[in-house]
Amino acid sequence: MTLSVKRNSDYTITVIDSKLRELHFRDIKGADLEFLDFIMKGDNDQPKEVDVDGIISILSRLCVRKFDLRNLTYRDIAKVFEIVKENILCNYMTKHEWLRRCFGIQNGSFSGLSDMEEVPMSKFVVMVQIHQQALEAINNNP
Repeated sequence: MTLSVKRNSDYTITVIDSKLRELHFRDIKGADLEFLDFIMKGDNDQPKEVDVDGIISILSRLCVRKFDLRNLTYRDIAKVFEIVKENILCNYMTKHEWLRRCFGIQNGSFSGLSDMEEVPMSKFVVMVQIHQQALEAINNNP
């Protein structure tokens, strides 16, 4: 199965096969990180090999429209997961790291944490970069 990917303006991607069938996946959010930590790190906080059930769990969580991914072959599931890794999970960070960055962005506060949990991770990463640049500008111009 040949797949193509289309990045959408609503923080989703569309994976399209050669028969023009589509699967839509959303960006991860802060609210997803504990789940992803459990699947990708486990109890010992070390990266681990994600098994097929873990891959299906991740894809099912991020899939915008309900679709039974078990209808796909393992090879196709692996191809879809590679696309999701390259386009969505590339911004994955642990919940602890995300909380640390939220604390910095919110000037030492967790008051808006529930709102931050709904921010798409690609947007969050840009917010962190802008915050870092602003801090560097302040430090370079006392």
